[in-house]
Amino acid sequence: MKRLRISCAVVLTSAMPVLLSAQPTRTLRSDLVGTWRLVAARQRMADGSVRPDPQTGPRGVGYIMYDATGHVCVVLANPDRPAWKATSPTEAEARSSLEGLVAYCGTYETDEQQHSVIHHIEADKNPSIVGTDRKRFATVTGARLVLRPVDLPADVKEWTVEWERVAGTGVHE
Repeated sequence: MKRLRISCAVVLTSAMPVLLSAQPTRTLRSDLVGTWRLVAARQRMADGSVRPDPQTGPRGVGYIMYDATGHVCVVLANPDRPAWKATSPTEAEARSSLEGLVAYCGTYETDEQQHSVIHHIEADKNPSIVGTDRKRFATVTGARLVLRPVDLPADVKEWTVEWERVAGTGVHE
């Protein structure tokens, strides 16, 4: 019996470093989970010039949130949109307030081999977008997320949207 206890102690002691160093497997999906604040959104044009995302402008603000259950929510805005002159907007003001606004939510899935995320749109400020998918190549480096939409307008060669993780919102923190 004493030999059995010593053998078990040796096995457990030798396995302890492996058990203690076991880390959860990092995947694109687990790296995405959290809240991200917009840093910049730029488009590189066919002629080589670079411009801010036309929807959010050069000072765009917003957040993207991915949760562990596979849900995503995005709200981006151009902070330079004109303010309404009164509490209730005129018809023209109400219409123009939608310009410079990106707002949608739904579910998401990742493709680990392609390093991409697909947003399945369930609600959008534009009802014609509901039921569609938005695929983005995704790179997470530390507290930085870079999304690059796959489907680009004809004159755009690259579209880069950079995000910074809001502290305390990641799975691996």
